[in-house]
Amino acid sequence: MSSLPGPFASPEHATLRPIQLVSVAVGMGALMLSAVRIVVDPSVAVPSVWAVVLVLATLVGSAALIRWVGYAVPSLPHGLPRENAEATSLRYFTSTTTLRTALAEAPVLVAFACSFVFEPHSWLPLLIALPGGLALYWVHGWPSPRTAAAIEAGLEADGAESWLSESLGFR
Repeated sequence: MSSLPGPFASPEHATLRPIQLVSVAVGMGALMLSAVRIVVDPSVAVPSVWAVVLVLATLVGSAALIRWVGYAVPSLPHGLPRENAEATSLRYFTSTTTLRTALAEAPVLVAFACSFVFEPHSWLPLLIALPGGLALYWVHGWPSPRTAAAIEAGLEADGAESWLSESLGFR
């Protein structure tokens, strides 16, 4: 079995890469739905005020939920062996990354529904939701040293070591 050349040869990248792929797979749905919606009905109409308000409210709600539940993890118990702490930390990081990615995608899903529910039928609410959803995804959904540090802070709140950043190759 051959190893990958360059920066992908490290075990940290072998740990981080599947988390990144799950994040991309979940986040890709928003772009695909938007593209399909525009292709199905390319006509442009001024969207309903209610559609715009609902999409904006969903963006704000998603951002709040990401901050409130997207980084919430229990602290690790003291005396946990390093292997168990790393495995537990990676599980929490993976699940919260998937949650944050799904919450970042929610405004686009709401905009997609609004484009069919409210009269006149318009795909323009997607132009509001897509940039906001992509910004939420980039800041909170993509596995990064910043998101790992936020999860690590919660895991290490009682003083136990999580070794999360080290296992992901961020330190």
